[in-house]
Amino acid sequence: MSDFRPIDPEGGLLFVTALPGRAEDFARDVENAWSSLDAGTPASPVWIHLDRTKERAQRWVRERSGLDGHIAEALLAEETRPRFEAHEQGVLVMFRGVNMNPGAEPDDLISLRLWVEPARVITLRTFRFRTITDLRVKAQGGAAPATPGAFLSAVALGLGARLAPVVENLDGMLDDVEEDLVDRPDEADDGDRSVLATIRRQAITYRRYMTPQRDAMSGLALLDTPVLDARAKAELRHAADQIARVVEDFEELRDRATVTSDELRARREMQLNRSTYILTLVASVALPLGLLTGLLGVNVGGIPGEGDHWGFAGVCVLMVIIAGLEIAVLKKMRWL
Repeated sequence: MSDFRPIDPEGGLLFVTALPGRAEDFARDVENAWSSLDAGTPASPVWIHLDRTKERAQRWVRERSGLDGHIAEALLAEETRPRFEAHEQGVLVMFRGVNMNPGAEPDDLISLRLWVEPARVITLRTFRFRTITDLRVKAQGGAAPATPGAFLSAVALGLGARLAPVVENLDGMLDDVEEDLVDRPDEADDGDRSVLATIRRQAITYRRYMTPQRDAMSGLALLDTPVLDARAKAELRHAADQIARVVEDFEELRDRATVTSDELRARREMQLNRSTYILTLVASVALPLGLLTGLLGVNVGGIPGEGDHWGFAGVCVLMVIIAGLEIAVLKKMRWL
């Protein structure tokens, strides 16, 4: 909803709501909202969304959330990779997603940290996530997933769905470069090489994080835990398949970009070789002519034709004959 305001943006409490959501939970009083986090076992699962960068949120996770110290520190860590850890109380999950915030780099993948237990879901982010925004909007309308397991699978599916436009964009960029190679076979454009480098870099970056994310989702689908029911596991398997296809697409893009880059390099080398060849031939023809004109230009007596009216014309004719003989010899040797 457009009228959403974080409960305590300075403290890091963005919102807290019972699942599947209630509109009034998004307009709570700040201190009452913080106090509600310390309540006992709720009647229905609770979703708590925090800004990891804020001190009060960090202090709550460490001191008042009831989480084990190892789990709390993992949720607040500066750097994360996609993975999961199963604990007696619940599951710790680290995901990565596309940064769709204004001004973000195309290959910037940002982290989302989740703690999922039967009665509570805690999510922490550094940057805004579209997937979380979509779930928040559903929660405001009372239509968010009703269980922590369903919430986790919804996050996994949402993160995977937002990778498809990235693949399509990179595929379109690569198609344009390949069409340029067909339409302009004798040209090697610096812009095309730059685009290929961008595609390869992004494909490598995405694959680096999406491969362990696929493995994490597959592992979650096999996990024996009360947090995940059969439907949630099925959706996680679907999300893992979704990510697996994306990883394969990135591998294909990387390989295609490599092949196209090699083709561009080969064409550039061919152009350089052709230019060098032409310059060598010109130099081969001009060298004897330069030697002749150099000898005739020596400032000493006895230069042939010095006083002859037709001397210059004769020298020009001689040079044309010599050049013709050189060209004939080069052709006979198949150098030309």
